[in-house]
Amino acid sequence: MIANNDDCYAEIVTQIGEAKSLAAMQKIAGDICKVYNLANIAYHALYIPGAKVFNPILLLTYDPGWIARYKDNDYFKIDPVVVSGTKSFLPLDWVNLDRESAVARGFFAEADRYDVGRQGITLPVRGAAGERALFTITSNMSMREWDKRRIGYMKEFQMIAHYMHDRIVDLSGYRDAKPKPLLSAREMTCLEFAAQGAAVKQIAGKLKITDRAVRLFLSSACAKLDCATIHQVVAKTITLEMLRP
Repeated sequence: MIANNDDCYAEIVTQIGEAKSLAAMQKIAGDICKVYNLANIAYHALYIPGAKVFNPILLLTYDPGWIARYKDNDYFKIDPVVVSGTKSFLPLDWVNLDRESAVARGFFAEADRYDVGRQGITLPVRGAAGERALFTITSNMSMREWDKRRIGYMKEFQMIAHYMHDRIVDLSGYRDAKPKPLLSAREMTCLEFAAQGAAVKQIAGKLKITDRAVRLFLSSACAKLDCATIHQVVAKTITLEMLRP
């Protein structure tokens, strides 16, 4: 784990679930940057059902000058991260982005003047209600240090990205309040272990049941909560305060 320890990671997830406003989420994002030695975190909702504007939610730790310039020049249309991220379902390492075209060179040179971060990873997020978002972390550490850390970053921020997405969308008022679905004791237990990062085989070993049974319990929980993936269902149960990892 890249965070200082397991307790630190659990505290981050707890704070996300307890955030009462977007301002609180902004502070949490800044705190996460410090814990993980990051330059910035950027959450960008691309599409939310019911939203009447493009790019309905932005939660960013970037320099305010860069944010204003980005919006004023409508860089959403040329940003290589956004252009590539909207087409991908997999984590996007910035080393694989187009940096050779004149437009890309100019964009990254300008971003560098605002200390956006030389390295980065962008995680596409698909929400339970059909939302689409991009969650980005950036760093100014050396390439050698970045190479050591980026796999760990991808693993841990897959979950953090979904936690933050679910809470941010909820705080933004884009979800109707609904009764919490009832999950069985086994479904809840499997989800609790999944929230801690346990794989299906590990959960099966802890509960002394088959791998197939674990998958059935997790699939059933996904169906009840109208989620497509385990990441989504874990994030949703934490947001609904049904469990905490």
